[in-house]
Amino acid sequence: MDPRHYVAAYLERLYLDAHHDLTPAARGLVHEDIAARPEKYASSEHAQALVAYAQCHTRLITALDRLDDLPDGEFERKRGELFEGARIEFFKIAENDRLCIDARLVGNLLSNIPLDACISELMDLEQRSHEYLAGSVEGFSDEASQFWTDRAVAAWLERPGSTNAFDSAPTADERARYARERMTVAEPALIGWLHTLEAISQLCLASARYHAASDYARRVRRAAGYPNRAEGTVFLALARLEDEDGFFTFAHELEAEAGTDAPKLLDDSPWFLLARTLLLYKLGRRKPARRALRDFVARCDGGAFFLLNPTYMTPYLPVRPEPRHAWGRTHQAVWEADGIIADTPDFAAWAESIEGVYDESERFADRNGF
Repeated sequence: MDPRHYVAAYLERLYLDAHHDLTPAARGLVHEDIAARPEKYASSEHAQALVAYAQCHTRLITALDRLDDLPDGEFERKRGELFEGARIEFFKIAENDRLCIDARLVGNLLSNIPLDACISELMDLEQRSHEYLAGSVEGFSDEASQFWTDRAVAAWLERPGSTNAFDSAPTADERARYARERMTVAEPALIGWLHTLEAISQLCLASARYHAASDYARRVRRAAGYPNRAEGTVFLALARLEDEDGFFTFAHELEAEAGTDAPKLLDDSPWFLLARTLLLYKLGRRKPARRALRDFVARCDGGAFFLLNPTYMTPYLPVRPEPRHAWGRTHQAVWEADGIIADTPDFAAWAESIEGVYDESERFADRNGF
């Protein structure tokens, strides 16, 4: 989640808690002003640390984007300098405020340490973050629905303007879900913890810890108000484990949760479509694997190209970012599956041999200037 979004939500929560008598119009103006000038509303040291982190993160991503067109040698040098400078900034913020979890998380991800050591650091951060949430954040509970107790939800719904987002009278379930979503977004420690869980799950996938990757990703999926595609990590892990029953049971669980949106959720998911192809191929079921591959190529813009042409992707800082191109999610899915693809004998060559796959790869490259 973009820190500018959740830091602004946190600052808005604090301000509205201290100004109960604002009219709806005034609350709207406050919302806009906080988004534009968050530092004006950061009255505590913790709020100032969060704003500093959000600004540092924005500078890092903006500067990284400017490196794209540099020659390879200069790109590596400039990126190394950028990462080191940002790492130092993040660690300074984290040292001054240990509750700025994302600053510590991104600092660790930018550190030039072995993968296993990085996972160990993140697991320690996850444990400390969770201890804080369980002991100090009222209403947080591992046993509660989407991590928030019914009592905390009821208290939130008593706040002035709590349901202004609804055009008509919401049901009790709609009110409760909306409350949980807003509570999550406005609690930076919870967002930092979820970011840490998601980062661990992705690093576990990259280091062949497939059961752990799936377990951490499933925890991430429990949260409301935290946009993610953690189900993609679960699908890739189950495909690598050749767990066909688990794979399709999980798909059915998602369909049940999504209701009428289920077809879109799975049919448009490059993680599901690619993982299904890998699973069927690894199980030796070549005909359904071919159909699954063609489905992946047809439904996922860039699927053929990224599968046949492994393409560099900027490290996740801290987790899978929102894509800026139509083919962004496809690139992410194939990038995350790289280790599984490399560990599946002849898969890439087999995919290229399927009629139409190479031609579609070339057409995509021509359309997009690759």
